[in-house]
Amino acid sequence: MTAAKKIAASESKARAAEFPAKAGEPAVEVEERSTDGADGTRHVKEFVVLKATWPGRDEADSHKANGAAVANEAIQRGLHPRGEPRFDGAEDHPDGLSLTLTYSVDTVPSSVDHTPGDTTTPRDVLRSEG
Repeated sequence: MTAAKKIAASESKARAAEFPAKAGEPAVEVEERSTDGADGTRHVKEFVVLKATWPGRDEADSHKANGAAVANEAIQRGLHPRGEPRFDGAEDHPDGLSLTLTYSVDTVPSSVDHTPGDTTTPRDVLRSEG
């Protein structure tokens, strides 16, 4: 069996497990728990907003609020955020009237988190200066 087939078999087995991170595949678990996708262990969240109303207030405040929502969603999906959420960019939405705003945050699946006290909470995001 080639190395590529071994890796594919390992990922396939991990996907079948309830907690792929416990099988050594944390990125697989993050991907399965992130509805808008993942980039390795980064949980990705997309927001669709009307172009005409974005930003509805100070843009930095809007990004901070969305970052807190990203951290909250990650926690709700069994992922523990680490560090500040990041604004990854905006794209025109196919409806022509909206923008898709993409954010992400590095995470650790809760099933393998040995330091849960290091989790970044939505409150931490809102209190941060960044």
